[in-house]
Amino acid sequence: MNSKKIMQKSIGFYFNFLSFAHPKKLKKEGFLLFCNPFARKVKPHQLEFLQKGMADSFTLEGYKIQTYKWGNGSKKVLLVHGWASHSFRWKNYIEHLVKNDFTVYALDAPAHGLSSGKSIHVVLYAKVINAFLEKNSEISSIVSHSIGGFATTYFLDHYKEHTIKKVVVMGAPGEASDFFDFYKQTLGLTTKSVDLIIDEFQAQLGKSPNYYSSAKFAESITIPALIVHDKDDLATSFKYSIRLSKHWKNSQLLLTEGLGHDLKSKELLKKVTDFVTN
Repeated sequence: MNSKKIMQKSIGFYFNFLSFAHPKKLKKEGFLLFCNPFARKVKPHQLEFLQKGMADSFTLEGYKIQTYKWGNGSKKVLLVHGWASHSFRWKNYIEHLVKNDFTVYALDAPAHGLSSGKSIHVVLYAKVINAFLEKNSEISSIVSHSIGGFATTYFLDHYKEHTIKKVVVMGAPGEASDFFDFYKQTLGLTTKSVDLIIDEFQAQLGKSPNYYSSAKFAESITIPALIVHDKDDLATSFKYSIRLSKHWKNSQLLLTEGLGHDLKSKELLKKVTDFVTN
């Protein structure tokens, strides 16, 4: 057993102990772990690139949200990154889109990149997206990845006053309940431990995990979407995107192979650009 698995099982043992000895503490610590991305720090070469854009920030619910802008093209797009990532993941997209008459905006989610905080969840991320779009109403399209895609779908379902005309969702998870199944298996949590953490989840977000389903959210969305997933994605199953596309009335499904969860290739970059352009 490697050190990572030993750490995971140790956390699980600790949480299972708390479920009997101190259930209130388990609720708090378990929920915080569930929402903690343990995000990577921005490296010097990444920061050097990001600083070439116009950096700005705004505050939402006590979080400082880092934002960026590149170019002055006639078309406006917002890039929404995924779990444990930040705006640099879009470097190739930024450079390509700027050359194709786009003004490109990006933001770091709470607890990611240069934004503040230690936790993130879909509801908070959607609030951040909405707040940014309220300040930048000229943006007409969103390109999103991973949990950023989940949050974008939630945003489009719950916030109707926006100017978004097209959206790209890449490699996105689809069910919050599956995250709990993953943590239960990975950490070796008992059913009692998981139920206590779910109680806190519902207390904090107002709904049970089963409510947070991208396919359900998509049923109310009518704007055109390109849904992309790789069949070799080891982080999120492409079955989520197949289901999402069936519930999203005006969507196209693109399944790739060999790109994994990162979904980085020149061919895909061109297809995404063509979709948000035409």
